[in-house]
Amino acid sequence: MSNRFIKFWKSYSIVIVVLVVAVIISFMAPRFFQFENLMNVLSNASVVAIVGLGMTLAIASGNFDLSVGSTAAFASCVSFSLVPALGIPLSILAGLITGAVVGLINGAIITELRVPAFIATLGMQTIVRGLALIYTGGKDLYLYGQTEYKVLSGNALGIPMPLIMALVIAIVLSLVVSQTRFGRHVLALGSNFPAAKRSGVQTTWVVWGVFAIVGVTAALSGMVVSAQVLTANGRLSTGLELSAIAVVVLGGTPLSGGRLTMLGTLMGALLIAIINNGLNLLNIPIFYQELTVGSLMLIALAINLSQGFKVSSLIRRPQ
Repeated sequence: MSNRFIKFWKSYSIVIVVLVVAVIISFMAPRFFQFENLMNVLSNASVVAIVGLGMTLAIASGNFDLSVGSTAAFASCVSFSLVPALGIPLSILAGLITGAVVGLINGAIITELRVPAFIATLGMQTIVRGLALIYTGGKDLYLYGQTEYKVLSGNALGIPMPLIMALVIAIVLSLVVSQTRFGRHVLALGSNFPAAKRSGVQTTWVVWGVFAIVGVTAALSGMVVSAQVLTANGRLSTGLELSAIAVVVLGGTPLSGGRLTMLGTLMGALLIAIINNGLNLLNIPIFYQELTVGSLMLIALAINLSQGFKVSSLIRRPQ
């Protein structure tokens, strides 16, 4: 097998898998390729892809963020509650800032208290979810008559806004990684943290920056979900963290860090959305969708283990 073929397969295998799965499902459910259904698939994939793109950056730096689901819920609740006082644009900005603040707190816990990212964000997952429930009093928040908020989940020239946002974020983060010092330092941390620190990389600021970006993408994802139904609550986006990690590893970004592929993350999100949509069209119960995503996650983890990734590295202490 030639090196050229191996390189091609590593780069585009997820694209091939997505196409094959889509064709198979289209034979089983002829409605799959209807325009309205395809737009629904792309929209659903984009919601997970948005936060997955931020998670890609975190994993590439050798970290994880298990608090993204809670961050999405809290940010959307903050944004919704401020609409009457600030209006739509500023309330959306407030939600993004909320996500960034949660991300910065995660970064501070990891760098200043020297708590492994896996443990720190696992704790923050519960804390932030609790804050969201306290903030709302455990009630749902509604935007009566504020349909302008649906700009986050609507269409632009027939294209779902979540898809546009996911593509823009993917392009921007790809450029950041390939064209900026910050991006190079992110990959350096994931490849060899001690060596990066010895070479003069400002590891603290890089980690803070990474988690701020993850927080912003989580917040945006949560607000998109809330915009779809004009409802926000503290229970929103439960399990989003596992979906985000799943699309990253399915897309080909190694859990060991040091490398990433934003295209792969987009394709990973699309693969899960296609499978879930196909199961819906075939009237298969929703719990089989969770079983499918969990199985794909195990397959991706097994692939990472076969490539030398060690699960113990998830709880390594920052140096």
